[in-house]
Amino acid sequence: MSSLPNHPGERRGIVVLDQHEIDNCSRRGDTEFLTDNEVHVLCYPVTEENASDALQNILASGLARPGTILIQSPFDHNEYVDAAEASQYFALAKHTILSNFCQLLGATRVSVTQMDVVTNGKVQTIKLEAGVEAYAAKGGGEFENEMTEKLSSQISLVDEYTGSDADTDSAEVLLRSCHLMGDSNMKSLLQARKAVGNPLTRRTIQVNLSTEANKNLKVVGRLEIPTATVSAEYKSTLEQTTEYKLTLEVLFPG
Repeated sequence: MSSLPNHPGERRGIVVLDQHEIDNCSRRGDTEFLTDNEVHVLCYPVTEENASDALQNILASGLARPGTILIQSPFDHNEYVDAAEASQYFALAKHTILSNFCQLLGATRVSVTQMDVVTNGKVQTIKLEAGVEAYAAKGGGEFENEMTEKLSSQISLVDEYTGSDADTDSAEVLLRSCHLMGDSNMKSLLQARKAVGNPLTRRTIQVNLSTEANKNLKVVGRLEIPTATVSAEYKSTLEQTTEYKLTLEVLFPG
């Protein structure tokens, strides 16, 4: 358990435990999460000897601490984040990829006009006037929590470029390398910019920043991990479903 499986699908979630706690779980019969096909239990202390790229990244990030739950990035299978921060972290990561994608397609401007935060079915809409000022239109007029406010402040509301011809080959490589060929909005934008004649100059798109990350969070969330093994904060995080959805306006040279 001190090394990671080579296949990324076998380590979508990682639980870091010391050997004593692993033995306790086995004695109590709490073994479901120890044998799950998509979750790996990493035994603490973890050594760097013959460490894979994924394990080196975990160690370099200081994440190999006992009682920690890690979630694999859906965009880079060798990157992991603490489960308590995964939802917001990966939403921001996808937004960054989207901005780079639009830049490769030759965009002159990418602006966020609205962010919807859906938490356990409750929707909070944050309008962005001209991509600058944010306010909550639904959900009580306040940010749902500190992490939502932090994400909103970190998202680049407006990106402006000089504009260029679309480098559709590089844009497609980016989608494939980040495992985003399943995003229908991004694929549609790619196809539109591939078209010869009558070029696309403007499009409003809606992108769910959480689709891919939530699949990995659900893998760990379905497990019965004893509260004595991990903190209650993790249990609460994994039981709560949050989606971040952006509405963006993308402009291209006319």
